[in-house]
Amino acid sequence: MPENMPEVELVVPQNGVSIASLLKEAGLTASTSESWRMLEQGAVRINGERVEDKSLHFVGTSVLVVQVGKRRIAKILLR
Repeated sequence: MPENMPEVELVVPQNGVSIASLLKEAGLTASTSESWRMLEQGAVRINGERVEDKSLHFVGTSVLVVQVGKRRIAKILLR
């Protein structure tokens, strides 16, 4: 894990945010479609664990280290 990874703060709506939207809003993918492709390929990790559940939904506050592929990584602060 790089020590100087970018931090992104996102405000989560009342009903939460899907993993595909989270990746797009954090700037780790260019579009929601690319997010879905990366999830299908198994290229997404959250806190070091591969994401296999494409219906993953986030509600509330948390801090996540998200990696897409080998080079795109960010610390995401959900508020």
